[in-house]
Amino acid sequence: MLMQDKNDKKKIAVRMVKFVIAISGKRKSGKDYCTNKLIKAFEKIQLPVSAVGISHSLKEEYAKIHNLNFGELLTDGPYKEQFRKDMIRWGEEVRNKDPSVFCRAALLSVDDSDIVIVSDCRRMTDFEFFVSNYKTLTVRVETIEDHRQQRGFRFVKGIDDAESECGLDDYKFDVVLKNITGENIDSRIEKIVEKVIYEINKL
Repeated sequence: MLMQDKNDKKKIAVRMVKFVIAISGKRKSGKDYCTNKLIKAFEKIQLPVSAVGISHSLKEEYAKIHNLNFGELLTDGPYKEQFRKDMIRWGEEVRNKDPSVFCRAALLSVDDSDIVIVSDCRRMTDFEFFVSNYKTLTVRVETIEDHRQQRGFRFVKGIDDAESECGLDDYKFDVVLKNITGENIDSRIEKIVEKVIYEINKL
């Protein structure tokens, strides 16, 4: 269980990885697509890499508490959408007590990988946790509004104007990755890979 008292929280092991790529972006910007591109690029050069999602650990705990289908909460289907607002509310309540609880939980699923890609950072406290504990590259995935809508985005009050979508709008990211429909982003992905390798070699 993630809900632990202060003594229990000290027992949560923070996985020792060499490098974290912390990705953020609006809904339907293509965070998962870019994450998969990065995974393939690192695997191509045989660098051990894992991908985790902060929201996965949140959804897993939420599903346990409310007796819901965890697998369905991981999809983009209507099942997840009917619980999204309440999940956000519940997640905020938990984070107010322990801002990094879901970040730590996400890393517990990591095997022995040199690089961990966190595919869904949404709040300043997420970045603060990773930057303060790991060598970290912050990446913002961006696209144009029309393309988000083509991918199924529709503005929902209480979700798209909440901290979970807007909390990092003013953050100064290390890299802004443009993910425009129809454009080949391989060269942009390669630049990120090169930057990560350079930083790892400095460790």
